[in-house]
Amino acid sequence: MSLYVIVAVRKESVSGHIAYVRLGQAVRGVPGWISEPMTAAASEVVELIKGGAEVETAISVDGLTVASRAVRVLVDDDGREHLASAPVPSSTQHTLFDLPEF
Repeated sequence: MSLYVIVAVRKESVSGHIAYVRLGQAVRGVPGWISEPMTAAASEVVELIKGGAEVETAISVDGLTVASRAVRVLVDDDGREHLASAPVPSSTQHTLFDLPEF
């Protein structure tokens, strides 16, 4: 299963939903990237998740990138799909909205 990591986001100005991300491919537990983070539309990330890829957020701590929280797809009442952080027992793990904006 492929692992993709989101390191930054760009939000829609009106709705506040994630519109674009900076996303790279990685291997869990191995430093570095398979593919360096690049800009992708939120809809592309939705398709990765639907295709079975794991997607997580990551934040830089003391110069190291640390995987944080899984990303999932939410569907609103109008049927529109959005990216959201998966719920976790600990509220200390960073969400999509805690990531830097670009």
